[in-house]
Amino acid sequence: MASRIIAITGASSGLGRALALGLAAEGVTLHLAGRNAERLGAVAAEARAKGARVYETVLDVTDAQATQEWVQSIPGPDLVIANAGISAGPGDANRESPAQIRAIFATNLDGVFNTVLPAMAAGTPRIVIIGSIAGLIALPNSPAYSASKAALDFWVRAAAPGAKRDGIALTLVRPGFIRTPMTAANPYPMPGLMDADRAAAIILAGIERGDAFITFPYWFGLLARLGNLLPRGVFARIRGKPAAP
Repeated sequence: MASRIIAITGASSGLGRALALGLAAEGVTLHLAGRNAERLGAVAAEARAKGARVYETVLDVTDAQATQEWVQSIPGPDLVIANAGISAGPGDANRESPAQIRAIFATNLDGVFNTVLPAMAAGTPRIVIIGSIAGLIALPNSPAYSASKAALDFWVRAAAPGAKRDGIALTLVRPGFIRTPMTAANPYPMPGLMDADRAAAIILAGIERGDAFITFPYWFGLLARLGNLLPRGVFARIRGKPAAP
């Protein structure tokens, strides 16, 4: 990995943790942000054991000023990964409450832009946004989650050409189900479920190649696109009880 100064949000667990440890190596400086100080400290310690220089910051990306200040405090990052995100979980019949809807948009959209826009203003050469295959299809019982990820998908596609002219490469990651604390409580089948370490390896390989979009499992992405083309009733019968990757 050519990047040597790297910032990652949501680094205290799940995919963020796996990305941090996948990038940790001699000569690499990691700036890790997360909401849980204890878990973040544990990730930082593991990354240091692999030879990386690590700076950890307890941060809630919904705090725009604090997030901007964190991004601006990082000297010359090569790579910023906007990973922090939440879902409503299974909840009551897998429905999102008003509070959950607001929290999802605050983290998955505002939190991403609180991270990405200062990074773009600083001219960070590569910025990676963690979206979801759920952004490719409207899941009736996870509307806010799907909508938040779809918004990221459309924004990256629209913003990438202009960013490229400014010397900034935007990458959108669309993972399927990943075995993390966020998916641990899901009571429904999760096709294509993979460990976070494997997902991180796929993402890092795509970043290394310079991919603009990293969608996996590929077959899951194709099924999601197909679902958008089917009549609503047919899709409902196929999906059974919908879920959010």
